[in-house]
Amino acid sequence: MKVAVRSDIGRVRTNNEDAFLADSDRGLFIVADGMGGIIGGEVASGLAVKAVSEYLLDHLGANAGTEDISTALMVALVEANRQIRERTDRQTELQGMGTTIILALVQGDTASLAHVGDSRAYLVRGDAIRQLTEDHSVVAQIVKAGTITGDEARSHKLKHVLSQALGSSPSLTPGLRTIRLRRGDSIMLCTDGVTDMVEDVELASIVRTCAENVERACEEIVARANENGGRDNITVVILHRD
Repeated sequence: MKVAVRSDIGRVRTNNEDAFLADSDRGLFIVADGMGGIIGGEVASGLAVKAVSEYLLDHLGANAGTEDISTALMVALVEANRQIRERTDRQTELQGMGTTIILALVQGDTASLAHVGDSRAYLVRGDAIRQLTEDHSVVAQIVKAGTITGDEARSHKLKHVLSQALGSSPSLTPGLRTIRLRRGDSIMLCTDGVTDMVEDVELASIVRTCAENVERACEEIVARANENGGRDNITVVILHRD
């Protein structure tokens, strides 16, 4: 499996509040998009990546089945949520911090996904791109209700209002999904600094064209997001199954 990751501050922000992990040996890949205050966002995203990866290292055996993995991913996110909230309680200057998170645990031809918030996972298969996660946002709920279309959602005034994020509430309902990978498939994990700036069809074209050079694909996605405004931090991980 080919793996690449790129993270960029973008053209507007003064610091990068995204965090990521790309551990090919363990098949664990994480992207988190922090929010909250001058330093709160990067604290929250970094804490989330650390908490999740450490929990899975300590509690998930090499021979775990799909159900065990899904349970472990859920508990790992709950643990990250707890740690972020405890840190906020201890440090009042971090009040209001939180983070989105998207992660993939890949074992053989199986990818187990978990997420909270609006950082996304996509599958690029052949000429098609498919979003594998459902945004935890107010606008996503409105689209699901049929009140507005997906195209209208891109410019909606509530597009960045999350319905849940790590650190925002004691309760948590992560999104979980397991997919089978085929040879030639690519999975992309990314923050909204990518998806707000680059249309899905453009993302598919870049990933497909650069399937044999995932480093170049990540670089081109970051460049395209910046060309289109770069209004947020930009982080993308691409996994390509040979």
